[in-house]
Amino acid sequence: MTRQQHKTHIIDNQKIAACYDRFSTRFSLSVNQQQVYSRLLLLSPWRKQLIMINNIPYNLTIRWFVLWRSSLTPDQPSPQRPSIIELLPQRRRKSIVIAIYAGLISAIKLTLVILSYSNLI
Repeated sequence: MTRQQHKTHIIDNQKIAACYDRFSTRFSLSVNQQQVYSRLLLLSPWRKQLIMINNIPYNLTIRWFVLWRSSLTPDQPSPQRPSIIELLPQRRRKSIVIAIYAGLISAIKLTLVILSYSNLI
């Protein structure tokens, strides 16, 4: 597994590159190889920032508390202005798999504890 996760998107002929470093928790967003946003996420699981792309305001939203979600949506939605529902789909899939795994392991442990107290095991 790599330390950094990258994904490139196209909006209005602009190349949008999202990058997340999972060790330092730095999330960065570049438009045509010019960095427009870079922050350490650290202990604040919700971030929202207004970013200009082609003189159009876009909302960058990052949530990573339990499940990862990062999106880039126009400030004023319209059919002519596309949005990116998930900037890093690989990161989103991984967070869902980890949450399911943790839930299953917790359910198994809880079942075993309940069965051991009821003397069925």
